[in-house]
Amino acid sequence: MLENNETIPTIPRVLFVDDTEDNLDLLEFALKKKPITMYRASSGKECLAIAEEQQPDMIVLDIQMPEMDGFETLRRLRANPETAKIPVIFLTAIKRDPQSIAEGILLGAEEYLTKPIDLEELFARVRSIYRVMAVQRELEQVKSQFMAMLVHDLRTPLTIVISSIDYLVRHHGGGKALDTDSIKLMETVLASSRGMSNLVNDLLDLSKYQAGQMLLNKQTITIHEMIEESLQPFLLQYKQKNIDLHTDIDPDLPRVDADSGKIVQLMTNLLSNAMKFTPDNGTVNIKVEKETVSDKISFIKVSVSDSGVGIKTEEISLLFEQYRQVSSSNRTKEKGTGLGLAICKLIVQAHGGAITVNSEVNKGTTFTFTLPAQQE
Repeated sequence: MLENNETIPTIPRVLFVDDTEDNLDLLEFALKKKPITMYRASSGKECLAIAEEQQPDMIVLDIQMPEMDGFETLRRLRANPETAKIPVIFLTAIKRDPQSIAEGILLGAEEYLTKPIDLEELFARVRSIYRVMAVQRELEQVKSQFMAMLVHDLRTPLTIVISSIDYLVRHHGGGKALDTDSIKLMETVLASSRGMSNLVNDLLDLSKYQAGQMLLNKQTITIHEMIEESLQPFLLQYKQKNIDLHTDIDPDLPRVDADSGKIVQLMTNLLSNAMKFTPDNGTVNIKVEKETVSDKISFIKVSVSDSGVGIKTEEISLLFEQYRQVSSSNRTKEKGTGLGLAICKLIVQAHGGAITVNSEVNKGTTFTFTLPAQQE
């Protein structure tokens, strides 16, 4: 929630993109008396650079431009985590062009206007979108503060409960043996308490990450070290389920600048999911290789594949949404918080990478993420 002395800025910052400089000059002159801060770009490429640097509140984007048209520009804006959420108003010179309008909406444009621009209509659309954004910002702040308060208030009592029950189970009531049923009851309570603790930790992580408070302690490190660290806690559990765990890691990979703890958390979530949804006697494969994009850009690509229950095609798009669990989760006794994959996505994006998933029901699932590699 906003503090009493803190207000949302009342003047929207808008980036106008048009390949005709005269149009931008006329627009800038016409908007001088309007409460709008105007940025200008004369190409799609310039738009991408200014949007990432200035973070405008919204973009008014011409569709018909040479080299990179409005559609391609919007695709690239949405593909960049730094600009993915900036609202876009499309401009079209053709008054009734349903195909362009439909394509723009599918790509994520919020509105469209036709040329010549009606300044009063433009200003009304900008103010309308900006008011919605202001409300969303305040709601996000309220949610983040509430979640932080909730998890902090729950963490201390949960820690006490877990440590107390753990002590009773390990010491049999201070020397006096508990009967079998009592021990089983204590173990059940302990497992439930640990589940609550995991939920609290996931909520705290998600709250901080969504509020932009993911502080990365980056170090130059090899991916081998992080994979090895994340595997160790699972070796016994995989063995108990008779799951064959295979690794295929290129020995000559470049190093990465990454927060080792966050990448281990990411891998832990993926390995835990693979184990949870793979039946006994199944297989899990980890493959790590280099992916070259250009002479100067390359990535480390990590894939975690399992032979588990798989995911329905129509549910794949829900996987990285918080609190969402797909129907295949009903086929396993182990239940999760529904937050792990949302956290994975935020961690990968914070490192400048991407995460994807491919799956087929009853054949298995593959999660793949990338991390920028150091230039060799």
